[in-house]
Amino acid sequence: MSPDAQAESEKPRQVMASEIEAFVIVEDDVIGRGGGVPRDAFRRAPGGWYYLCRSRELRRGPVGIDFDQLKFVGFRDSARRIAVLSAQCAHMGADLANGRVVEGRLCCPLHGWEYSSDGSCHRIPASDSIPPFARQCAYPSVELHGHVYFCNRAVAPYPMPFFDGVSRDDLLPAAPFEFRVATPWYLVGANAFDVQHFRTAHDRTLVGEPVVDSPAPLARRISATYRVTGDGWRDRLTRVFSGPDVTMSATVWGGPLVLVTARFRRTTSYGLVSIRPVTDLQSIVTIVVWVPRRQSWVGRLVDPIDAVIRRSFIRAFLLPDVSAASGIRYNPRALIDADRELAAYLDWLRSASCESPDISHHS
Repeated sequence: MSPDAQAESEKPRQVMASEIEAFVIVEDDVIGRGGGVPRDAFRRAPGGWYYLCRSRELRRGPVGIDFDQLKFVGFRDSARRIAVLSAQCAHMGADLANGRVVEGRLCCPLHGWEYSSDGSCHRIPASDSIPPFARQCAYPSVELHGHVYFCNRAVAPYPMPFFDGVSRDDLLPAAPFEFRVATPWYLVGANAFDVQHFRTAHDRTLVGEPVVDSPAPLARRISATYRVTGDGWRDRLTRVFSGPDVTMSATVWGGPLVLVTARFRRTTSYGLVSIRPVTDLQSIVTIVVWVPRRQSWVGRLVDPIDAVIRRSFIRAFLLPDVSAASGIRYNPRALIDADRELAAYLDWLRSASCESPDISHHS
């Protein structure tokens, strides 16, 4: 496949309004087929860590990201540190993501007000005085080997997590890939706890029963072993080079961040999944695949190729779920005994996602 064709194939899938309407009935304050749960059962954008951009994107200037009616903006200050602020200027609400960085400060495109990395207004070109309201809310951010994540709360409800048993320097990340899905944010992470789905999809056979635990107050993990039983060429190669069985664990942190580990006999793959709500019914899912770094210099030359290959395999593995989960809604009255892990997860998430206060762009 040519680079242009590959780039075209990896564009986020666009979802038409008519496509959503074909799957969902929305009446008054209830979402779901024939009844469901109140709209406010889950926070619209739960407090947690989200993917912002690749580090190199900040070389060109500020980068903005939307959360439905809210927007955040990231940039580098004069010390090359990453800062994330609310993107609506305190003056008249202009989008700071359309501005520029001047001497490490974020400059409003409309009137030139300049904001420092802590959100304070440093300069107003048309005034010698700075009013008290001239301040943007600042948000925590971290940089992980060329990828930037931020928390949408001024005080993070938990530190940015990483995979158990490895350090950040032990792994090499691939380029991110993204899906736009016609699925509410809280049902994207729930896919990991949908054991009924895994029994009938992905050409994987469940071996034994899954184990569910909570490694931290705002984290819920499911672990299970599967046999790779598919006949496709990717599954055949997986059995040869990685092994016939895989133990997968998925840890959901607060709702918007999922850490996935897939342990085969001969190797382990890691995935960092960020789930960003766009509307009540749509989400953007950004996935960064990580692979173990080899110790030898020859292995280090192979690592980037390995990362590209695994990224391709994992993207192909997940792609069927984009269409399969399109339009799904949570109706607790429709769940059966086979959905008990899914139901327990959603009950936990409803509580966990309300642990932090609502988003505010006022400091």
